[in-house]
Amino acid sequence: MTKVVIVGASGDIGSSVHKKFKDDDVITFSKTQAPKFQSTHHYLDLSQPIERDDLASYFQHIDVIDTLIYTPGEALFELIQDTDLSTVDKQYNINIRSLVAFIQILLPKLRESEQASIIVMSSVWGTYGSSMESVYSAFKGAQETLVKSLAKEFAPSGISVNAIAPGVVRGRMTLKLSKEDIKYMLEDLPQGRLIEPEEVADLTLYLASSKARSITGEVLKINGGWFT
Repeated sequence: MTKVVIVGASGDIGSSVHKKFKDDDVITFSKTQAPKFQSTHHYLDLSQPIERDDLASYFQHIDVIDTLIYTPGEALFELIQDTDLSTVDKQYNINIRSLVAFIQILLPKLRESEQASIIVMSSVWGTYGSSMESVYSAFKGAQETLVKSLAKEFAPSGISVNAIAPGVVRGRMTLKLSKEDIKYMLEDLPQGRLIEPEEVADLTLYLASSKARSITGEVLKINGGWFT
């Protein structure tokens, strides 16, 4: 049985990912909502700065971690001139600072695994950028650069590092858009449909498997041909 850490396990994608790994030994983190499936769960607000010692306390009796899956995200639809710097800080904490903290704490334990992987949930906007989502896009882009860099850094340790960049996924973040906006977006999507969270979860499961050992440093797109 593999030991899997899922950060952001109560989101639409995170919950679908958790379902795929529900028979493994899973440790989950979320801000307020409990996960739907069995796990050792901890509540943690990633929008606030977390300290390494505090984070390490959750793993002090664990020697080996096989997979870290990092899925948190918070929608931000604003012009940059209307975005408070406190909101920028929250986006930074969620997407970069907390991710780096988890990697730093778990790296020695991942190195003890016979087949370790780190999988980061990015976004189509991390590669292409989006008007009205410039701050969100910037930090998702930073995630993708981090993934590519760490793939090289961790390759000698046998740890694969990849990102998944979904397009428009059905779920709570998308439903923050108006019905008109969603209708307009569906007209723009080549497949004319939203991506199901389960599709993203299936790719996550594959990247954590032995079949994907030579895949590292990649940003895999799931966007139905929207951006290629």
